[in-house]
Amino acid sequence: MNKSNVLLNLQKYWQYFVIWMNSGSDLQVWYESDRRGNTSSWHAYDPITGRSACFGSEEEMRIWIDKCYYR
Repeated sequence: MNKSNVLLNLQKYWQYFVIWMNSGSDLQVWYESDRRGNTSSWHAYDPITGRSACFGSEEEMRIWIDKCYYR
C-alpha cells in the first residue's frame, strides 16, 4: 500500500469519525472522493429512521432528500 492510499484511507476514517461524533438526530450527508480528489459518491443517513442511501451525484441525493423529507 503506497503513501497516498494510506492517507486516503486515513482521511476517509477521519471523516466517518467526525460524522459519528457530530451525529445526533439530524440527517447526515457526506461524499467520498477518489485519490485525485474527484467526488465518487454521495451518502445520506437518517439516524432516526435508520435509512441510508448512496448516490452517484449530488443532484440524485438532493432529489431523494426532497422526496423523503419535504413532500
